[in-house]
Amino acid sequence: MGWFCLDLTWDHVDPHRHQFDSSSALAVISQLEPAGYQPPRPTGSPADWADLDWGEDRDRWCSAMHEAIRTRFGIWAIGWSWGEIDGGPVAAWSGLSRSVTTTAETLPRIAEALCEWRAWLEHLAELFDSFALDELPEEEREGTWARAFVHLINLVSDRVPDDYSSDPHAHCEQVLRWFLTRWGVPPERAWTLVTDAVDMWWAKRGTSFRELVQDIAENLAIAVEIDRM
Repeated sequence: MGWFCLDLTWDHVDPHRHQFDSSSALAVISQLEPAGYQPPRPTGSPADWADLDWGEDRDRWCSAMHEAIRTRFGIWAIGWSWGEIDGGPVAAWSGLSRSVTTTAETLPRIAEALCEWRAWLEHLAELFDSFALDELPEEEREGTWARAFVHLINLVSDRVPDDYSSDPHAHCEQVLRWFLTRWGVPPERAWTLVTDAVDMWWAKRGTSFRELVQDIAENLAIAVEIDRM
């Protein structure tokens, strides 16, 4: 595929930059070349699909579908398949072993995942814009940064379950970097600021989640304001 979801920057995914019509997603996906040759499932009952031996046909088909969707909709769209790895915000697609069944079921599942991913990006864009940091006096910005960081960390943590199969930390860091980039922090600098702040996530395992989030938010807010001076 060449690209991974965690490689995506805000410029890649900002919905203000990329048009999308969710009502036509399934129709468009159904017309993509790979939609016409999904391999038939091996013989077995539906309950056994995750354990059936597809050979390499399914993987090749999914790679082709990934590329077709990226080419048709743009690089932002690769997030539809985030369910293939841990820690993603898309629930409609649950990886190859569970999501690739019959064509009649698989294509709508892909469309649903794409629309779910797009809706998440639109929600984030609306939130980012709502903080209006460029309109605030200097003395109010640090507190606003901190409140925004707390809100975003909690939002992603609620969206991505923190259990044995998923880890919200990676996407949480990505969303914080996206937010900084939206408000003018260069992407490379955003990466460094967020990484330094979130390192304490691992260093303070005994701290309550609420206190930990507050510490991360406050330290990151201070770092951002110092960086902007």
